Amino acid sequence: MSKILHITLGILSALSVCGISSGEEPQQTNSLWVPTTTVANANGSKSHATQSLRALNSAESNLTRIERALPLQSNQADSQEIGANSIIQNGNVLLSERRWVEAKKYFEKALRIYPNSRVLRSQFAEARRRCEISVRYQDETFTSLTKSSSLEDQLAIFDEVFVDVDEYHVDRPRYSELFTLGVAGVAEALEEDAFYKQNGVPLDMKAHSISLFDALCRTAKNWEMETEDDVRRSVLWLAKQLRRRVGIQESAIVSEFLCSAICSLDAYSASLTPLQVDDVFSMIDGNFVGIGVELKTEAPTKIVRVIPFSPAEEGGLQVGDELIEIDGRSTLNLTGAEIGELLQGREGEIVSLRLRSQDGRVRSVAAKRRPIEVPSVENVHLLSVPGYVGYLKITCFQKTTSDELKRAIQTLSEEGAQSIVVDLRQNPGGLLQEAIKVSDVFLSSGAIVKTQGRNGTHVFSATKRQACTLPIVLVVDSNSASAAEIFAGAMQENGRGVVVGTQSYGKGTVQAIVPLTKETEGAKPIAGLRLTTEKFYSPTGRAYGGVGVIPDIEVFASASVGETAQLQAAVNQAYADNADSLRSSCSDQEPSRDMKAVRKVNKPINEVDADVFLQAAVQEANRQTQLLIERQMKIEKSASQKDSFLRLEGRFRSSAAKFE
Repeated sequence: MSKILHITLGILSALSVCGISSGEEPQQTNSLWVPTTTVANANGSKSHATQSLRALNSAESNLTRIERALPLQSNQADSQEIGANSIIQNGNVLLSERRWVEAKKYFEKALRIYPNSRVLRSQFAEARRRCEISVRYQDETFTSLTKSSSLEDQLAIFDEVFVDVDEYHVDRPRYSELFTLGVAGVAEALEEDAFYKQNGVPLDMKAHSISLFDALCRTAKNWEMETEDDVRRSVLWLAKQLRRRVGIQESAIVSEFLCSAICSLDAYSASLTPLQVDDVFSMIDGNFVGIGVELKTEAPTKIVRVIPFSPAEEGGLQVGDELIEIDGRSTLNLTGAEIGELLQGREGEIVSLRLRSQDGRVRSVAAKRRPIEVPSVENVHLLSVPGYVGYLKITCFQKTTSDELKRAIQTLSEEGAQSIVVDLRQNPGGLLQEAIKVSDVFLSSGAIVKTQGRNGTHVFSATKRQACTLPIVLVVDSNSASAAEIFAGAMQENGRGVVVGTQSYGKGTVQAIVPLTKETEGAKPIAGLRLTTEKFYSPTGRAYGGVGVIPDIEVFASASVGETAQLQAAVNQAYADNADSLRSSCSDQEPSRDMKAVRKVNKPINEVDADVFLQAAVQEANRQTQLLIERQMKIEKSASQKDSFLRLEGRFRSSAAKFE
């Protein structure tokens, strides 16, 4: 099978389908993905291509956007189970109360403390599967196609999925394990009312279905699963039994099995619905149709970002505003998916919003949906501190990031910057290719990142086209992940930049978007896969997974995470306030991406005094500038001394010649 794989690493933090982001478990269709491409040639070999892909896919949320690759096995597991017992008990309460989102987040955090606990890994996997089930049954493209898809359609998808997993996943599949975990997912789906409503089965059959499936699983428990065919026959047998005794369509069981089996491969792999796949390709250039806000959908629904030059900004929406109503419908009891559906619409349509400001004032705003371009390099300006310290924030690594960065550096250089602070906080990653290109902007030589998968090891190095020689300081935090870690690690290990902040997240795997072929088109509740295909390492071969980047200068912030987020939001809003002055100097035409990427601030903002991370970064930037000046002075002094010596030597030789 010859396919194009869209290789991703990391999952971006902004969830913005039609201008919405979620702060909870994916309940809509848009967390930000960004991949490079590996082309699978007809002969089966693969060549790295320059084609890249950026996508928004809400199958990941703000809570889970940067999941860590969790270890599958460890000989330290037994000792860790003892320490993790109380954590497991507390997490089980969340599961018993069906609080899937909280449980998933809870177990993910617990695994950072006890990464080798088998029970915690199992509970995390269950919480993740249950969250995915909730997401699927809120996705109309999944539910409608599941209903119309025949058993033959599902078996064709089954065969293709298993070929893709066998060919591309970083680990060869263990069929017995896949069967067990896939069946567990089916059992969990049978506990959901949405499953019965979707498949036209009376809810009063729920208890009987659960009991029957449990008995069937006990029968199949010891069956040998050595090949894909073994799994296929076993799943089909289970599906036929449920069809005969309960009336559930075989296609629904096969579909649920596939989704759960893929989700159980690792902490990142998952099935993608048609809507999610469409979002991936429609967002390839970093734009979407919407009003231009990102939302935290945990009640109360609040705006966490207003995209520059968007209808939302023009309508006066501000960070911290609570979204009360959308077209007259209250958001109070709506899920993220339902909020997303209400905000979605066609270009040119008007959406009516009611908002509550942070001061309690309620107002109404009408915004017209239009294509939104999302910049990845923001807040480009000179910091209002002694010295000429330039500042820019990279929010993600998308297709345009390296070009945006070059324009930003040019602007800062023209304004007299002698050093640059690059803010990578809350940056959960993106395009592998862009992380390499961004690193290449600052490096004249050296390795940037190493990747290793079933198809070998690749080393990506600087191309000697260094565009910036200014001293740089990189600011990271615990939510700097993936591509952000590649960039920071490359600067650190090549001695090119100083890293300031807190230990980064520690994600060390690469994912690929694998669309299913057209043979199953029109009947694909599963339209594509997200598969973990490689692991990546620092220039010196250090694994990032579970460790991340350790700062050269560690910052201990006194503010809480919430206070820090509020501070950052306030600073971002201050920059947004300058949009009118910039826009008024432009023509009546829509601002270009160039202008969006290099937005300059016309009034000084003393954000440094309020941000301990920036204080440390500025201090280090000034120190690096001073060191550079001293080195240059030494070089000039050495050159001057050499010139003087050569002149003296010349005169001596001339005098000696005359003496002779």
